[in-house]
Amino acid sequence: MRDSKSKANTKKENKKTTKQPISLNELIIDEAVKQYKEGKITNGLDVENFLDGLLQPLMQKLLDAELENHLEHPRYKHSKDKKSRNIRNGYCKEKTVKTKYGNIFIRTPRDRNATFSPIIIEKGQTTLTGFEDKCIALYAKGMSVRDIEKTLKEIYGVKINKDQITKLISVVSKETETWKNRKLKPMYVFTYADCIYVPIKNDDITSTKKAIYIIIGVDTQGYKEILGMWIDETESASFWNNVFEDLKERGVKDILYMSSDGIAGFKGSLEMVFPKAQSQRCVVHLVRTLYSLCPKKEAKEIVGDFKKIYTSTSLEEACLMLDIFKKRYSEQKRIVKKVIEFMPYLEPLFELPQEIRKCIYTTNAIESVNSALRKVTRGKGAFPSEASVFKVLYLRIKELSEKWNKPIQNWKTIQAQLTELFGDRYTKYLNL
Repeated sequence: MRDSKSKANTKKENKKTTKQPISLNELIIDEAVKQYKEGKITNGLDVENFLDGLLQPLMQKLLDAELENHLEHPRYKHSKDKKSRNIRNGYCKEKTVKTKYGNIFIRTPRDRNATFSPIIIEKGQTTLTGFEDKCIALYAKGMSVRDIEKTLKEIYGVKINKDQITKLISVVSKETETWKNRKLKPMYVFTYADCIYVPIKNDDITSTKKAIYIIIGVDTQGYKEILGMWIDETESASFWNNVFEDLKERGVKDILYMSSDGIAGFKGSLEMVFPKAQSQRCVVHLVRTLYSLCPKKEAKEIVGDFKKIYTSTSLEEACLMLDIFKKRYSEQKRIVKKVIEFMPYLEPLFELPQEIRKCIYTTNAIESVNSALRKVTRGKGAFPSEASVFKVLYLRIKELSEKWNKPIQNWKTIQAQLTELFGDRYTKYLNL
């Protein structure tokens, strides 16, 4: 009995003597509670100031630890490798680093061989990464360099001059070029070509509205992707030939459906480069035309009735809806004429399953992108160059692409229908 009791007691003693390591969070919390009891922390602002005060010593300690890791031996000790003579060599001159909490003052440690390159706060870095991200994010929203400078100062009380912001944004140029030349997938099932018009300066006085063409693709797995951006003033056949050749050079081998607005030279160039691709007139462009022709009060109703035509379940139903449309809007001759002229482009769609048809004529894919891109170009005046336009649009496209993490609606059904319609032409690209 005594032996069992003694054993139990020793176990309790061992538990008492075994100390668990204290986490950094616990230490910070304990220090905050201590300062509260001492009356140094009395409100939320004091808590914020307390946390802010931790940033500078934390960064300094991390830089010192980074050097130790680089040297592979602790401070005040020599390397086990006798051949290595590299040791600490004091600190660089103190520098100011801008953070969202205000300025902190850092001394970067040095090594004798000058091989140490810190990562936490890099050489020449004067702002923490958060600020860099914020500058680029604000630029992506269409803000000017001057507006970004003002915003950062107002919100964070930190002044970053225009040159620094411009330098940060210039990094985007490399990203943009990489994105423009990236490899694409071998097949896109549905593709949509559209454009937005943006004023670009010719010189210090004049500017010209230029069309920025965007092609959106849906891959064999049902995911949306913006394939690229191209700029042209003429909409010539040679321009579109260059666009499709660009897609081909970047890895696209086949396209099933390409939707556009009957642009000059478009269909011929598509047939030359991708002879099997089916060209389709885009419904969204006709919708825009109807909106421009309709009286404002009636526009929504007229477009809604036109929608009943192209969303019909069969060609017979579409013809019936067209007859109703013609009778109802007989006085709107230009509108009726446009709809009648468009019908031959709609008729082939009714030979396809409804789910595929919807993917071809749907306006959502184009309209959502156009709307997002116009938001960052509207009200900015003329852009100084084509490169500056591409940078702004690329950053916005990057944001949009991050949200496209799911296949389009009813994809399993559509996939089965595509397999039945196109067989090996489609299925051989499924796992690529």
